[in-house]
Amino acid sequence: MKFEVDELQSTITGTITDSDGVPLPGANVVIKGTATGAVADFDGNYSIEANVGDVLVFSYTGYTAGEMTVGVDSVINVTLQEGLALEEVIVTGYTTETKRETTAAVSIVKAEELAAIPSGNVEQQLQGRVAGVTVLTNGQPGTTSQIRVRGFNAFGGNAPLYIVDGVPVTNIDFLSPDDIESAVVLKDAAAASIYGARAANGVIVYSTKQGSRNAQKTQFTLNVTSGVRDPNVNGATDMLNPQDMATWTHIGYENNAAANGTAVAYTHPQYGSNATPRLPDYLHASSAAADGTNLNGVVGNIDLARVQAAYAADPGNTFLIRPNLAGTNWYKEITQIAPITRVSLGIKGGTEDGRFYVGLSGQEEDGIVLTQKFQRYTARVNSEWDVTPWLSIGENFQSTYRSTRAIFGDGGGVESADDESEVLSAFRMPTIIPVYDEFGSFASTKAAGFNNGRNPVRRLLQDQGEDQSYSIGGFGNLYALVKPVEGLTLKTSIGAGYSNYHFVNYGFKYFGDSEPQASDNFQEGSGYAFQWTWTNTATYEKLFGQHKIKLLGGVESLNTGAGRQMQGNGINPFSTDLDFQNLSNVQSPNVSSFQFKGVNFFSLFGQVDYNFDEKYYVRGVIRRDGSSRFGGNNRYGVFPAVSASWRAIEEDFLQDVDWLTDLKFRAGWGQMGNSENVDPNNQYSLFASDRGNTFYPVAGQNSGVNEGFAQSRIGNPDAKWETSTTTNIGFDASFLSDKLEVQLDWWKKDTEDLLYQVPLAAVTGNYASAPSVNIASMSNSGLDFQITNRGTLAEDLTYTLTLNSSFLKNEITALAEGIEFFDIQGQRGINPVRNAVGQSISSFFGYNVIGYFNSQAEVDSAPAQEGMGVGRFRYEDVNGDGAITPDDRTFIGSAVPDFTGGATFNLRYKNIEMETLWYASIGNEVFNQSKWYTDFFGTFEGSAKSEVAKRSWTPELGNNAAAPIWESAANLSTSGAANSWYVESGDYLRLQRLAFSYSFDNNLLDKWGLSTFKLGIAANNIWTATKYSGLDPGVAGPDTNFGVDLGNFPVTPSYLINLELGL
Repeated sequence: MKFEVDELQSTITGTITDSDGVPLPGANVVIKGTATGAVADFDGNYSIEANVGDVLVFSYTGYTAGEMTVGVDSVINVTLQEGLALEEVIVTGYTTETKRETTAAVSIVKAEELAAIPSGNVEQQLQGRVAGVTVLTNGQPGTTSQIRVRGFNAFGGNAPLYIVDGVPVTNIDFLSPDDIESAVVLKDAAAASIYGARAANGVIVYSTKQGSRNAQKTQFTLNVTSGVRDPNVNGATDMLNPQDMATWTHIGYENNAAANGTAVAYTHPQYGSNATPRLPDYLHASSAAADGTNLNGVVGNIDLARVQAAYAADPGNTFLIRPNLAGTNWYKEITQIAPITRVSLGIKGGTEDGRFYVGLSGQEEDGIVLTQKFQRYTARVNSEWDVTPWLSIGENFQSTYRSTRAIFGDGGGVESADDESEVLSAFRMPTIIPVYDEFGSFASTKAAGFNNGRNPVRRLLQDQGEDQSYSIGGFGNLYALVKPVEGLTLKTSIGAGYSNYHFVNYGFKYFGDSEPQASDNFQEGSGYAFQWTWTNTATYEKLFGQHKIKLLGGVESLNTGAGRQMQGNGINPFSTDLDFQNLSNVQSPNVSSFQFKGVNFFSLFGQVDYNFDEKYYVRGVIRRDGSSRFGGNNRYGVFPAVSASWRAIEEDFLQDVDWLTDLKFRAGWGQMGNSENVDPNNQYSLFASDRGNTFYPVAGQNSGVNEGFAQSRIGNPDAKWETSTTTNIGFDASFLSDKLEVQLDWWKKDTEDLLYQVPLAAVTGNYASAPSVNIASMSNSGLDFQITNRGTLAEDLTYTLTLNSSFLKNEITALAEGIEFFDIQGQRGINPVRNAVGQSISSFFGYNVIGYFNSQAEVDSAPAQEGMGVGRFRYEDVNGDGAITPDDRTFIGSAVPDFTGGATFNLRYKNIEMETLWYASIGNEVFNQSKWYTDFFGTFEGSAKSEVAKRSWTPELGNNAAAPIWESAANLSTSGAANSWYVESGDYLRLQRLAFSYSFDNNLLDKWGLSTFKLGIAANNIWTATKYSGLDPGVAGPDTNFGVDLGNFPVTPSYLINLELGL
């Protein structure tokens, strides 16, 4: 904006405010083209000497600069508007800067985006919104996600560093989305190397909401979101109904006989011995016959009175199960429509001496699986107050109560999955078995012929339904700001986090399974953890004519979390009522405790920023970190970075290019460290006592005194930091008055000295664990792209379209001398993952299926292959030696996507707004090992099988068959090895959000005494396009073994309504 007046005036005063009339303390006033300037005080007041005709330039971080020409008036009040992209504030935790000033690769996610989709962890909101950030999550409430910034840098510990209000934390599950103002993702060394040894995996800086100084009134904001999650997802496997299962069981016996050259024997105890199977009237009836014997495959002849009497006497060991002839849909039985509710209240304001924000929130969310529940209640207070004109103190503090029930895996984390999960159990449980028996007890697999499936409904309602964890704690920081002279700011901040937690698990005895649970068991534990951070910084900023310099120096010490935990377990407590359970009334109690000291860091860091005429920018960063994870030989590491940018738009030769609003080129190089992939005890050689325990302590070997000590760990005091060297080249451009913005970055990250546990020589024995040593390297490179287009389609109809995309190439470039790969132990003898030099991390490795043996002639003429036979897998002879051996295994897929991207489209007509968010992942594969359980007749024979059976190999289908011949054989040519048949495309496109909202007119708001009244509806994760046959193609896992689907918990649709009221 520009205003002109024509009369002489020497002293100009006024007030600088924002659009709400709130003063902007510290705003700059400069006479254009000179070094003469002034800074507004805490009330936004300024005073400057100027001549008529001088142009005053008013600027404030995060706001669009304004210009006014001095004329007749001695008072010039200015209102600055919030800036667009170039003036967005970037909070790094130590400093703030505008996007105009940055020389680094950063992305900003705003508050409304972080709160858009209700979840127990706000990190899930980054999916599809930030180029270069990969987010894998699941549908369990309150669980963690797998976040990777620009690829995978190590064999573990690849999660980014989180900073909350300047304090580093390991996770952010305690944060309420409605308390967050913004999230800034620092992606390259120029942005993140100020955090040195913990920044190699990227840094995500969260800033919580603050109040406003000199606010005209205290503002109240109420947000209420409520809705449901729907368990129905694409890809749920269709299972054989009971009659089809009986038929295909007999077909399996017939194929077995043909392969073995023997007579057919129909041996299933429930389906009869004739060629045509029949379904029984009862599956199992304890004490049902007149002589008291147990009956299987019973047709009639049930003494119901006898069974009823036996059940009354011993309900836990008496069963009368009538088959469900229509078939039980076990996935449907274990899932439910799950309610979600989140309520938050924000209060913010301020006076001339300070500002404050108070946030209260509560979220309750049921899981789509029975009994799952997540609760979180938070209270936050942020404030800052002036004690003197040169001293301010403030705090950011939050208390949190959090509880979960029946969450699967290690803390419910997305990286936890195994074949005992209830999701996979639902597809292994025979459909002929109902949920309940005739007396209302849970039915299960005690009847012969159904293998060892366990009723997942019973496990959820009786066992996992009682597994609960609780935590209560506080987190925050207290800081002081001192401004002894103009331009110099000293800050000291003490941050801390404390958590006290308790968990309890209970399992009921149950004799209905083929592998019964013979006793009640009880487990509980509790503990605490305390972390702290002390940061001291000095910042000096000075403008010398056209030169501006900003210096930052600091010292920081912290502990990542120390504490203690005690836990115990036992069997057969005197009561099954949990209100009366404790470790003093169980049999065979086993109590243990342990303590953890956390990891200590001590750091020195500095940063220099220089710009000339807001045209040329240079930054230098250096940080020296010490960590207790490493021995004295390599405890400290030094991490430098340099970067520069050129705002070409300020050059004279571009001043007449009207369609170009801004153009900036950036380049940076730097090093960052990582130490998360090493045990803090790695530097020490340790010894442990042992009782000589056995897996089956039939003679009581697992009790009594310790037999002695043995070395449990071989230490490595010479281990050192993993170091990532990053190069980034990019540009930012905007066109047509910011209607079109483009950001492009090419980057490369090479990580050296990767820590890895090299297997020990056999002479060391098998008790001691190997140390981690620095022997490997890995490379990531890619291209990040983001484009934003804003425009008007018609009167009052505006839109904003943002596209972001990221291309990634990951490669292991070296392992230890003489080691070219290491394999990961899988489930059920299927080991599909190999990490090898020249390949991406977590690559799939196995035999390449080129079809099936469609005739005996093909079998006879093919290279020798163990278990080869008609209808079985036919493998490629990769090395051409005439025999299929382990040497013919090859790389058959990668879990690392080549491309990820997101698209948001907002359309606004007057007071109505529509928002869509899309996410895509392309170029990765999934190893769908859940098919091992459902698509082979011989794996856990008798358990449920999928309808793939109907498309298994026959002479007519040949190589078009969906699975090998339906038979019991388990060998290399059937279900006995990892091969490409399991590998499926993991590509998918998902509509993550479709939302509509209506904001009431200001006239009505004034009449009602409100500042905001907004109603909205939203549908999330409602449509996914994919060829993947499982529940969800977004499969995570540990870094060296992800992308393997073992019945992973799916992301499911949700439907919500939202109310926002402002006062």
